[in-house]
Amino acid sequence: MNSSAISPEQPIANGAGLGVPVAPDEDPYRTLDDLMVVIEALCPEWPERGAFVDSGKMLL
Repeated sequence: MNSSAISPEQPIANGAGLGVPVAPDEDPYRTLDDLMVVIEALCPEWPERGAFVDSGKMLL
């Protein structure tokens, strides 16, 4: 049995959080393309690799 009154307010959580503006509607493909440009600029270039030599064994 609980005799304490139930408060509809949440005094600790009322002022919590940050206000975040809603992003305007953008083309999702343009956003993805912008992200891929950044990733491409940050990724290293792999060195050239020689061809595989046929040694008779194919191991993973």
